[in-house]
Amino acid sequence: MSIGTSLAPQVQELFSEALARGILVNPMSVASTRAFPSARRGGASHGHPKLRTVHLKLTGECNLRCNYCYARSGGASATLSFEDLKSIANSVSSISESVEYVLSGGEPLLNKYALDFAEMVKMSGNAVHLLTNGVLIDEGNAGRISDVADLIKISVDGSTEHVHSITRGTGNFDKVVQAFDRLVALNANVFVAMTVTKENRDDIAAMVSRFGSRLTFQPLFKAGRGQDKDNLSPTGCEYYEALASVNGVAPMARAGNTLDSIRGHGVRRCALAEREISISESGDVYPCQLLHAAEFKAGNIRENPLPEIYYNSPVLNHVREITVDSLAKCSVCPVRYVCGGACRARDFYEVGSIEEVGDFCEYEKQAFINALFDSVELSSI
Repeated sequence: MSIGTSLAPQVQELFSEALARGILVNPMSVASTRAFPSARRGGASHGHPKLRTVHLKLTGECNLRCNYCYARSGGASATLSFEDLKSIANSVSSISESVEYVLSGGEPLLNKYALDFAEMVKMSGNAVHLLTNGVLIDEGNAGRISDVADLIKISVDGSTEHVHSITRGTGNFDKVVQAFDRLVALNANVFVAMTVTKENRDDIAAMVSRFGSRLTFQPLFKAGRGQDKDNLSPTGCEYYEALASVNGVAPMARAGNTLDSIRGHGVRRCALAEREISISESGDVYPCQLLHAAEFKAGNIRENPLPEIYYNSPVLNHVREITVDSLAKCSVCPVRYVCGGACRARDFYEVGSIEEVGDFCEYEKQAFINALFDSVELSSI
């Protein structure tokens, strides 16, 4: 994009303000890593971390077999029983007054206790998010789901059966779209989650036309069955260009407000292991829902109390110490206190370590810098 000379003072002012606050950092400055002398550098230096989100993988069973499934769902699976779920809820309440429970799988609705549990924790003052493929949502349960779920995300990867089926199989597209429409009619807070790949990136405009502001995006991760899908996985630059090229889609469109929202402290790390944890269908506890690998297992709820795992696990405490100042590539990046190092899980699958940063971070860098310029340009109109 070109910025006219009339906008130059506004751009300079915006970036000067960001640098002054320590939100954008001059990578040539030796003192840049000390921008926030009072900020937390690890997970527990200011007392116990604050748990806000609990991802629950209710089952590994699934009625679809998506070719990039991160969880490798589809076969026989352990399933969290209602007693397990009640125990988890009791333990979580001893850690945090209220959290967001994110119910996923597999397909979470294949766990016959999914909605009973959702109603129980909702009555206790928690929020409930449901991540589903939508196939099992019908006239009989849509009202109940709409009432209990604060947020529902249904996975749809294309605006037509043909595009959607490339990654998510044939014969389910109509059911999924009907489930979405049914929930919209019930005034549910429902969104479509589109996993962007090299095969469907040209369909983004059609998806925007069909689902409008209820459409969300995420890039394909090289995890699970997606690990060897180089033919599907976009680079950071490709992902940014795919989104930015579509009218009505603005990557990080709210970046103009970010400077105020993180005034004085910035973001040093993503939420994993601290503000969020994930519990598998077998009761294993992990730092996040995308790091269900053996090396990240922090414990099991059937062997040790969840609070003990959460506060004392060497795995979780180590992960909490990883910040943008400890990541070599992030430590010299001018936007590190805005993106917070982005997603550690994504880097794990890209480069094999959560303590290294891959090339996909070019998406955050491009998206944020260009969103700042866009916000200045729009404010001048």
